[in-house]
Amino acid sequence: MTNPFATRFTRPGVLASRDAGGEPVDVDGMLRRFDGLGGAAVIVGPHGSGKSTLLAHLAAAIERRGGPVARHRVRGWRDVPPLWGTLWRTPPGGVLCVDSWECLRPPARVLVRLAARLRGCRLLVTAHQPVGVPVLARCRPSLPLLHALVAELLGRAEACGGAEAVERAAIGPADIAAAFRNHGGDLRESLYELYDRFEASGQGPGVGGPVLTGMTIVPAAGGKFTNTTPVFLPQAHQTAS
Repeated sequence: MTNPFATRFTRPGVLASRDAGGEPVDVDGMLRRFDGLGGAAVIVGPHGSGKSTLLAHLAAAIERRGGPVARHRVRGWRDVPPLWGTLWRTPPGGVLCVDSWECLRPPARVLVRLAARLRGCRLLVTAHQPVGVPVLARCRPSLPLLHALVAELLGRAEACGGAEAVERAAIGPADIAAAFRNHGGDLRESLYELYDRFEASGQGPGVGGPVLTGMTIVPAAGGKFTNTTPVFLPQAHQTAS
């Protein structure tokens, strides 16, 4: 059978966004917070913590509400001209979602924000650190979150007739904890390791490694929240990612 940890099953937006306890996230509630932030907000977190996943779910929710959304991922300076094109195609009142905002140099960020404001567009971006815009969410991975993601993936595989293969693979709590520990809490890399474990069990060829990472949402200063599969906590309990 196809490896349940393959990219097609784990890319951002496929699995549910979950909080640090493994519970589904209130994406609509997050959007209400985003609406209160004005023109721009950032989802902050380290590699493999769920920034792109949260961004994908929020963008999809905005579209379900009938709002125009434009998406762009920045990998380096060569992506700046296409980003400008994406911005100018974003209609007034729309939301421009930019993944890896920190890859832009500070002057480029200032110009994009200014241009978006002049066009009447809002910005929702991801970055590893705060970048001078209100923080909507801070990503923090957790072992319970990883357990919940794995349970969802294996449950889907079983529902599609792969119960025997899942049983033979015997990926248990100790394997999940080891993967989480081996990669310092990086959910993406943890899922890669579990992909390899499933392959090693002889269950047949897979289809690429995973990309999704969950998120832990914690309200930031001013009532904003945080990502890594969201967990809403009182502001007094907010911690740095």
